[in-house]
Amino acid sequence: MIPSRKMVDILRKSFANNNDHHLEHLVFVYGTLKKNQPNHPVLFDRKNGQAKFVCIGQTVDRWPLVIASKYNIPYLLYRSNTGHKIKGEIYEIDNEMLKFLDEFEGHPQYYTRRQVSISTIITDNDDNHQQILKPWTYFLDKFRSEMLQLPMYDDYNSYGDHNLRYVERCDRQSGPNLNCGHTEKSEVIID
Repeated sequence: MIPSRKMVDILRKSFANNNDHHLEHLVFVYGTLKKNQPNHPVLFDRKNGQAKFVCIGQTVDRWPLVIASKYNIPYLLYRSNTGHKIKGEIYEIDNEMLKFLDEFEGHPQYYTRRQVSISTIITDNDDNHQQILKPWTYFLDKFRSEMLQLPMYDDYNSYGDHNLRYVERCDRQSGPNLNCGHTEKSEVIID
């Protein structure tokens, strides 16, 4: 493991473009925002802000990642030491993108944005360095206890063998969240 200051220097060098100085937040995505997933394009729509891929990562702790609701939404449930270490991607984003993602994910009313420890491998001059980063990610805090009985995944893929393909907003018939990210308020039930 390399010291945090050295890690910051590696990250900065990897994004040496002068226009990137305002990308000041890290976010960990584990579901539909990952590469080759249905909502990934919103990360690179300039009207939402800016984002740059940093690296692949995996949560240090175990969390339950389930697919639920009539829209087959991937939910990272806020219940540590349950489920699996979750694989995902880390992006460096600007304030505009953070604000957009908060709205897209329904933070703080639906999902809650929290920092989480992510284990990463960063390559610098052909040397690999393992580092623990603390990017933001979005958890579902309030959920039905039955959701913990659903199959749990370590790596979400909308097109996976589970046959629970994510229903995109444009394909939804109606409901209060038709035009709001991919949230569905019916899942937010406190036991």
